[in-house]
Amino acid sequence: MRNIIFVLFITFFCSCEGTKSNQILDFKIVDVLEVIPEVMLSPNPAQIRLIESDSGRFIFVLSHISKNFNIFNLENGKLVKEIILDYDGPNSVRNFTGVGNLENNRIWLTFSPHAIGYTDFDGNLLFKRSIKLDLIDITVVYSNFYQSLYLYRNKVFGMQPLFMGHHKMSESDIMRHPLVYSFDLILNKEKWYDVFYSQNYWSKGKKLSNFSWARRENKLYISPWYDHEIQVFNMETEVVEEKVIAKSDKINNFYYVNEIPGSNEEGLRNRIKHDLYGILLYDKYRDCFYRFFFPGYEDDEQYSMEDLWRLDRSRPYTGIMVLDKDLNVVGEFVFEKFQIHATSNMFVGERGLYLSLNNENSPDFNEESLRYLVVQFDKQE
Repeated sequence: MRNIIFVLFITFFCSCEGTKSNQILDFKIVDVLEVIPEVMLSPNPAQIRLIESDSGRFIFVLSHISKNFNIFNLENGKLVKEIILDYDGPNSVRNFTGVGNLENNRIWLTFSPHAIGYTDFDGNLLFKRSIKLDLIDITVVYSNFYQSLYLYRNKVFGMQPLFMGHHKMSESDIMRHPLVYSFDLILNKEKWYDVFYSQNYWSKGKKLSNFSWARRENKLYISPWYDHEIQVFNMETEVVEEKVIAKSDKINNFYYVNEIPGSNEEGLRNRIKHDLYGILLYDKYRDCFYRFFFPGYEDDEQYSMEDLWRLDRSRPYTGIMVLDKDLNVVGEFVFEKFQIHATSNMFVGERGLYLSLNNENSPDFNEESLRYLVVQFDKQE
């Protein structure tokens, strides 16, 4: 039997009383990496990718200051290449909303108004096409490392995870909000698929909408933030071929937004005190998935709006579920309070899973450096 082993010295144990619980993963830190980039960056960049090659490990990132792409050495922080982007003229990438992927020497992008396209690694815009949907008015087409564009044969697959007009919708309207589209590079046209949030998504109340997805071979794994169910979409057959409940023991209290909160502060506090899932990553080296989750948090402290935004971006408690290739739960683990930041700035590499140690609420938070906890995994017969 093939088992996923956490290195170093991973132990598994589970409760034998009552309902069967997920196994608890206990692991030791195997590496801590701190890099001071030669160029100024956000301590937790949203648009970030790991590039591994024979010449080393590099980070591809969008600078929030220069608005250009930077590639720097992960070992020493040295800038290797700056990709200058045009924001005016025929080569303009103005209003791009995210980096969809790095694939086939192309930097895939999403745009507003709704479009996808790509540049080369010199910043030249070589392709841009509109994405339309007749059923509803799309709010935005967005992308990042956990909401990527994926190229399969002659099609590029993308997502639209948000409800349009949450408070005006009825439960039946969920079936008017398809989640997945593709653009055929040969036929030069988009296609939307019958992929929706589950029919009982609002059976207990009006949950919010968003999801992360990951790719394994020719399949996309759609992981909602406010639902336990993961859908498996086959890019070859273009249908959902499987739905799997992958539940954390710690996620039991989703946020139901049945009416507009009385203030921004009330809305933030409600988000923070309720549970939700987060980013889904696929690890091709260990052939497993990581599904992040955030248990709700509430205390008696008085927080400013700035404090509340920080708590929402860098949640106090973060958990991780490890799922095998068939989405069976191997186990889960909850990190210490403010130990990691897990709403952005993470990636999988040959050495393992890189997790940001720059939780914005931690006394160790450092705006000048990128700090990662690197967890190694191995697979044994």
